[in-house]
Amino acid sequence: MNATSVQNKTGISAAVLKWIAVVTMVIDHFAASVYWQMGQGYHYEVYYVMRKIGRIAFPIYCFLLVEGFFHTRNAAKYLRNCFLFALISEIPFDMAIFGEVVYPQGQNVYFTLCIGLCALMILDRYKARYGTGYILLKLAVIVLAAFAGEILDVDYHWKGVLFIIMFYYIRNMQEWIRNIAVICAFAYETTAPLAVIPIHFYNGERGRQMKYLFYAIYPAHLLVLGLIRFGLTGRG
Repeated sequence: MNATSVQNKTGISAAVLKWIAVVTMVIDHFAASVYWQMGQGYHYEVYYVMRKIGRIAFPIYCFLLVEGFFHTRNAAKYLRNCFLFALISEIPFDMAIFGEVVYPQGQNVYFTLCIGLCALMILDRYKARYGTGYILLKLAVIVLAAFAGEILDVDYHWKGVLFIIMFYYIRNMQEWIRNIAVICAFAYETTAPLAVIPIHFYNGERGRQMKYLFYAIYPAHLLVLGLIRFGLTGRG
């Protein structure tokens, strides 16, 4: 999971991890936005299975954000891109998930990633400083980031922000410790700990990158699902 400990070239690249996250995420969002409207609750078991498949996506996205942070040449540009797509994604997110064009009570996951990334940038700046003042500063950054995630109603709320920070701090630990940490952190979601399997086989390679495609998939698929939902419910 880090550059020094991962040398297995036959494992899973970052690009493959992204596709796993994308596919499971789309299944989850289809269930939440379209399938429930189609089935009107009569096929809850199918809905439940699709939502549980979708729980695998977010831990992978958190992991990839941290890996991207360590590999990017420009963290500020990385944050700028995330924030830009957070803005682009908000209306499609509201349409697909809440059935409204504007729904202030919930913000899309790109905002979660932005808050987490801001926290990483500050924490990493002072990572080698261990005086009492710096420890308190780091704790304050973590608490404030989690509070921002909750008060802004971002996807996964405070937990999502703390998961990102967790991946930052466990990155250089022994592999078995990292795996246990991920399993325990996501144990509140039945299937989310399964994300540790593809993450475990990450080989440290970037793979075939289609950066802006991966950025754009999120708002694009939400827009399509939102339009379908509006069609099913007679909106628009």
